[in-house]
Amino acid sequence: MKSKRFWAAMLAGMMAVGSLTGCGGGSSDGGSAETTAAASQAAPSDVAQATGEDVTIKVALWDYSNTEYYKTMIDAFQAKYPNIKVEVVEFTADEYDNVIVTQLSGKQDFDVVFTKGTPALSALIKQGHIYSLDEYIKSDDSFDASKYSGLVDQLTMDGKTYALPFRYDNNLIYYNKDLFDAAGVAYPEDGMTMAEYHELAAKMTSGEGNDKVYGAHVHTWPSNVYNYPNRTAKFNFTDPDTYANLTDYYNEILAMQDEGVVQDYGVLKSSNIHYSGVFYNQQAAMLQIGTWYINMLCENVKDFNWGVCALPNNDGIKNENSVGGVTPVSIGAYAKHPAEAWQFITFVCGEEGAETLAKCGIVPGYNSDKVGEIFDSLHDQYPNAPEGLSKYLGCENKLMEQPMNAKGKEIDSVIQEEHSAIMTKSITVEEGLKEMADRVKEVLAQ
Repeated sequence: MKSKRFWAAMLAGMMAVGSLTGCGGGSSDGGSAETTAAASQAAPSDVAQATGEDVTIKVALWDYSNTEYYKTMIDAFQAKYPNIKVEVVEFTADEYDNVIVTQLSGKQDFDVVFTKGTPALSALIKQGHIYSLDEYIKSDDSFDASKYSGLVDQLTMDGKTYALPFRYDNNLIYYNKDLFDAAGVAYPEDGMTMAEYHELAAKMTSGEGNDKVYGAHVHTWPSNVYNYPNRTAKFNFTDPDTYANLTDYYNEILAMQDEGVVQDYGVLKSSNIHYSGVFYNQQAAMLQIGTWYINMLCENVKDFNWGVCALPNNDGIKNENSVGGVTPVSIGAYAKHPAEAWQFITFVCGEEGAETLAKCGIVPGYNSDKVGEIFDSLHDQYPNAPEGLSKYLGCENKLMEQPMNAKGKEIDSVIQEEHSAIMTKSITVEEGLKEMADRVKEVLAQ
């Protein structure tokens, strides 16, 4: 058993964090008492005001070179604020979480810091590398937190707000309409139970060997299991007392795996199979993944029609709420121009930035009727895309996949390891979830 658990943990450790591409294209949590205390400080109480003088702000992010919407937004920002030049400091996507910690530990004067998710942001806050935004939020009468459907409130730690949501990639079921039509099977619908999803996937599984079409595809991330009950608030990434609620979901997905309705987790991991190609190549009828995939499908799929629906669940929830990952944007603690950084953040995370993202099929954190209209018009530009996409983007109750927590990185590591052990059957579902809960409780108690 120990040997199996070791290799399962090693397999989990190989998990790659995928970079999210747009149009056209684990760090230590430790920190000194001084830096940890600095994390709780706000920007100067007499909030620094933009002077209107010529300044250059440094913006740290990843994938700038091959992501067109970054350039579009920065050009638009500089046109609106001609006195502010933006110097982009780009790092590779795979190494970004580690590199940004190293850079900020050396007190690099990044004015704006993009992070790849809330665990990474929480670690930076704990180490004192990110400013609180509260004073800017209070003093800026033009800022309207209600436009973010509760996401700003969820980007808090210890009662302080540290970021605005740039993107919100809620999770959906994508399905190949042409495969369903050929099989004479009705499309998946909002409000399915997991058993109904399993039954539908079984109906859509056909063929053998290289010609096999799987009814569904379950990617290897733990969130491809826990986001089902997460959407109904029955699971909380930071609350180990909710982990037992994953039992039925793991059992259903493992049964689908045993029946050959979905590909085997171990094969997916060892072969490094990417979910995008499986769906592009029509090897799976359904796929559960984030809304960044809308952009990828629009750009890459021309030979079949596709649709979306809300995640299945066992609580009768249809499309009332959503769950997804957030791309936070913050002011660096060593910023030379925090006021101008705030102007930049509210621009790219506000109305102008949101509309630019929407035109690329990327879901912004900012919500408006205009954003919905843009998504609904994607069908005109990309006929293979479904009509009425806005139905799935403007949910009033938006939940974050991984809530803010100072121990977020450690929690994520534990969940990944135990998820791998469960999915490879190195341990039973019940044993794995108990181990997951016990280990996370230890992390939280440290």
